[in-house]
Amino acid sequence: MIMKLKSLNISMGIGETSRITGATTTQIRYWEKKGLIHPIRHEEGGNKRYSLKTLTKIIIIKNFIDDGYTLAKAGEMIEAHYQDVDTFRTIVSQRLVGLSHTDNVTRVNLGEIDNDPGFDLVIETRGQDVKVLKRARQN
Repeated sequence: MIMKLKSLNISMGIGETSRITGATTTQIRYWEKKGLIHPIRHEEGGNKRYSLKTLTKIIIIKNFIDDGYTLAKAGEMIEAHYQDVDTFRTIVSQRLVGLSHTDNVTRVNLGEIDNDPGFDLVIETRGQDVKVLKRARQN
């Protein structure tokens, strides 16, 4: 689903971006100037466009500012958030071996434990209950 959304290549001009996010066009331009957001251009000399990812970033920045944070602090917080997301994406892409659902239990297998070969690290969730388990490898 996420890959399908990414492949759509949806973007919007600054007016529509402002309307959707609630940030003014002046704010959007300023945040761009400060390097917090980055527009795209689909063609040489074309108008600036804003991707769905950038719209999300604008909404988050605006919420931080509306909550009383300075722009500098909002920028730090969003950078930390995206670093966390990138780290999590790396873990999942490199370690995810399996994902299964049985009854009300979801199991995430992150593969062999590096310092305990023969065992996998498995996370089980049931509602809000989360368990991290060491399971014998199934070869």
